[in-house]
This record gives sequence, structure tokens and C-alpha cells, in this order.
Amino acid sequence: MRIATFNLWNNPTLWSKRIESICATVKMIEADVLALQEVKTHVEGEQGISVAEQIAHETGYPFCVFLAYPDSPDEGLAVLSNIPLDTNDAIWHHEVEEANYCAMRVTFQAGGHAFGLTNVHLNWRSPVIREAQVQAVRKWIGEGERYELLCGDFNDNPQSEIYRDLTAHRWIDVATCDRGGDEPTLDYVHNPYLKQDSLQKQPARYDWMLLRHDEGNVPLISSVDVFGKTSDSITDVLPSDHYGVLLNLDIS
Repeated sequence: MRIATFNLWNNPTLWSKRIESICATVKMIEADVLALQEVKTHVEGEQGISVAEQIAHETGYPFCVFLAYPDSPDEGLAVLSNIPLDTNDAIWHHEVEEANYCAMRVTFQAGGHAFGLTNVHLNWRSPVIREAQVQAVRKWIGEGERYELLCGDFNDNPQSEIYRDLTAHRWIDVATCDRGGDEPTLDYVHNPYLKQDSLQKQPARYDWMLLRHDEGNVPLISSVDVFGKTSDSITDVLPSDHYGVLLNLDIS
């Protein structure tokens, strides 16, 4: 099973070309379940169609859930899937502070196992807010399903307090399992959208995928890859200012 996370960068820069590049990249990685952040609510010139639905249509995903932020309705989080989704929910449907409107969640069955996947986009300004968001998300997930995935744009690096908090609560960073993926996802050296900041900032791994499992039931992590680092041959532009993360799990 292939699980991916990708921040699409909700920015007008080269959008008509970037959405083509996004779709080409999504087709290339062939993820079974894809978590998306910074998803525009409406396709340009059309109401009622989210960019997530546009990508799903262009790339052949039969299942698509898009949930717009209630406090910022021009953007939201999405999950595209080739696997039927049992449930979907957003943290803002529950009793949480508005500052913690940062996550959506789906559940599904695969390989005879129950999975939960939580897709987050944490606050970029404040580490204090991010710490509160992570605690709210952990509480919201609770015990969860037998296998839990937590992924998205955490807007922080693996030396952060939120990373220590998650790993202290049995969340395993898949990029630390010697299967690849331990690369920057914000690349201030090579990504042209970020080069203007290259003198002030170093490349960083802000996009993570974490796994939590029942004790003694560890699925095999076959590989972890970072994608979206090159332009497609048609548009010749990178899809986003972020690179995505792709996890291959052997659940047979």
C-alpha cells in the first residue's frame, strides 16, 4: 500500500502550469491514499468544484474528501483515495479552540486491517500554537484504529518540541526507519520558489509521515521517498514549493 502527503502551495504563482504539474506528479507516484494540504476551495472561474475534486478527476481517484477551514474558507485539507473510505471528519467539528483548526481524518480497511489517517497543516508562525495543535490532534485521535498514520505539513523540523511530543507517544517517523525519505521537503537551495530565501534559511524537513501501531504488529516499511523535486516534461515547472513524502507499506 502506498500512502503520500503533499502540500500544494495555495499561491497564484504559475498556477495554470502548476496544477498540470501537480496532476502529472500525482499520477506518477500512484499513491493508494493521498493527503493534501493548502488545497484551494474553488477551481478558478468555477464555483462548487474544489481543486481536490479537479485533481481527483484528472488523475482517476474514485474517492475524494475536501473539507474547507471554517475560519479560512478559501482553503482546506483533502484526501484522495483508491480505497473506499469508511469515515471522514475534521477536528473543527468538535469542541476545540479555533487555533486548533488544523486537521482532518479518514478511516479505511486495507489488507484485512483497520487504518486511520490524519492529515494536518500546522501553524507556521508560532511554535507555541503548534505544540497546542499537536496535543489537540493527539487527543482527538485517541486510541484510534489498529494502524494510525499522521501526516502533513508540520511547519517544523525533527529537532522541535512537537516532534519530541509525538515520538514520545509512540508515533514513529517513517523517515528514520532506514528506508529513505530523510531529505528536506523545503529546499531553499534547489526549489526555484524558495531560492529568494536561500541566504536566510537552510533546507528543512517540514513534511512528515508518522506511524503508530498496536504493539507487536509492525507493518513492513518497504520504502520512503521524497517526490515533486523535478518538473514534469510538459509544463517544465515544479508543482509546489514543498516536496511530498511517499510511504510504501507491506501489509500482506
